[in-house]
Amino acid sequence: MDLYKDDFKYPSVNNWIGYIKARAFTANGAIPLSDVSVVVTSAEENGAKITIELKTDENGETQTAEVPTPLASAGDVPGETRPYAVYDIEAYLPGYYPYQALAVPVFGDTVTVQPIGLIPLPLYDGDEVRPDLPGEGDPDGTEP
Repeated sequence: MDLYKDDFKYPSVNNWIGYIKARAFTANGAIPLSDVSVVVTSAEENGAKITIELKTDENGETQTAEVPTPLASAGDVPGETRPYAVYDIEAYLPGYYPYQALAVPVFGDTVTVQPIGLIPLPLYDGDEVRPDLPGEGDPDGTEP
């Protein structure tokens, strides 16, 4: 089921508020990551797009962002309107693989906390990619 398409009727105006917060970390949650760029986006039925840009603090957490959602009662009648909004969450930090979570459901009057586990890139040393060592990049090992 594609949550963005015709499976549900979308209200033209989401008149309720939900909340999104992200927590970024590495090492299976052991190390929080600061200065992670987190982008929350949503495509609405009429083509309007909501984009919110957040940054993590020293604890690896973003501020809580308010986002529009349908009323909680929207799901009272099966098949009519889904009772949540759908958002995509992407995260970027130099030296780490980008992160993407698609179709994250956000309910009205509820805080959705998205865990973001970032994986370090290989051969990364500070601000630059480590140059090839002799013997790694050339097959005969003659170039420095």
